[in-house]
Amino acid sequence: MKLTENWKTLETAVAQVVAKAWIDDEFRKRFVSAPREILREAGLVVEDFVNVVVNQGSTGAPALKTADGGAMIYEINLPAKPTDLTDAQIGSWVQEAVSDDSPVPACC
Repeated sequence: MKLTENWKTLETAVAQVVAKAWIDDEFRKRFVSAPREILREAGLVVEDFVNVVVNQGSTGAPALKTADGGAMIYEINLPAKPTDLTDAQIGSWVQEAVSDDSPVPACC
């Protein structure tokens, strides 16, 4: 799926990547340093004209923005891991198939 298609499914897939980053430190490091590759591994098509940025410690939904010169920036916020969820709870949600009806945690 392309970043510019089906926003709900995209948000769910990105929320799962964020959740995986909460429970896997090496994955989190890769996500921060190479977000485009991580999104592609998650089955998302990141168009060449889109720059992907991960903001650690920020909250809110991902946003596709236009920068100076018409470049597109897809900003993904990576908030702190919720203290009320266990790694097992987060891990089980990460394993769910992404679909339009998949629940997206309120944190993402």
